[in-house]
Amino acid sequence: MATPKKTAPKARKAVPKAMPAAVLEIAPVAEAAGAEAPEADVAAQAKVRAPSLRLKELVDHVSASTGAKKPAVKEIVTATVMALGDALGRGDELNLPGFGRARIARQTERDGASHLTLKVRRGPHKRREAGDTEPLAEDGEDS
Repeated sequence: MATPKKTAPKARKAVPKAMPAAVLEIAPVAEAAGAEAPEADVAAQAKVRAPSLRLKELVDHVSASTGAKKPAVKEIVTATVMALGDALGRGDELNLPGFGRARIARQTERDGASHLTLKVRRGPHKRREAGDTEPLAEDGEDS
């Protein structure tokens, strides 16, 4: 019986897929020359999006930090994301330690989909260490 090949994870590229290489070169050249960038360049830069966290990456991160198996983590993460989406769909405010407080700032309906603009407020939060066994609540205190 042959064992399946194990491949090493792909290395991340220095430039996100959504960002064209031309945009990276245009901005420093325009600033160095002291000239303003043409309107077309500004419009191209405005469409560039920041990198986004995908479900697979989130599952990998949670699996690595907890030591749990990926299929079990994926099921839990998917259920959690669905619960968060349902709460936002009802208009609930989220208040999650480590994430922050999120509320819907604006909601529109377009093309049969609900578009939500969230306002997220993050305060300082402590990262729990692996050996930290301090309970979240005191004995007899309800959550």
